Amino acid sequence: MDQEGMSSYSEVTLTDNGEAEQIALAKLFEEFGTSRDMRKNAFIFSSEEESQEIYFVRDGLVKISQFAQEGQSITLFLRRKGEVFGAAEVLTGQKRQRYARCITDSCILSIPASQFTGLLKGHPEALYALTVANARRLLQTQRYVETLISRPVAWRLAQLLMQLGVRAGKETVVKLPLSHEEISYVIGCSRQTVTETLGRWRDEGIVRYEKKTVVILDTDEFQQHL
Repeated sequence: MDQEGMSSYSEVTLTDNGEAEQIALAKLFEEFGTSRDMRKNAFIFSSEEESQEIYFVRDGLVKISQFAQEGQSITLFLRRKGEVFGAAEVLTGQKRQRYARCITDSCILSIPASQFTGLLKGHPEALYALTVANARRLLQTQRYVETLISRPVAWRLAQLLMQLGVRAGKETVVKLPLSHEEISYVIGCSRQTVTETLGRWRDEGIVRYEKKTVVILDTDEFQQHL
């Protein structure tokens, strides 16, 4: 996101999708952050390392993951374009609890931890935006837990596809940056269930699925079908 053409924070009305917070935080990172072009699968930070920077996704997709006792990687969160990540450990003075890795080629902006708190004090609009963004994430986490408990796997998988997809007319095109195993960790099921559900939807003519791309053929009907 370029600085040119951005509205000032005071001129933007808060919306449910968090656009105002993204604009305010983007302005801070664009002005004071360092830009890094990172390739797919590159690590941004690792677990147990010192928390030295706060990050902003200028473009791309990042997963926040951790290793379970059995050694497998569990994806906990996805951070998309316009989102901040890595702030919690910095603000609480802790080492990294998880690791961050690029799912796609990404452009990441970063601000040193030693500078970040001072910038927030001098930019109250960004401090407010970060507070609201964290509150939204807390509510999203609560809804996510409720979803894992109360909603069937097919519904959870459909919601993830809709979040990752781009709608074009009736269709929604989803470039799957996650493996079936990673998807299973995100939505709380087995890898086999993810594969079987996608296969069933393909056989029913609901989606077209090939080469890590899922095309939802009729988005409105797909949502009603669930």
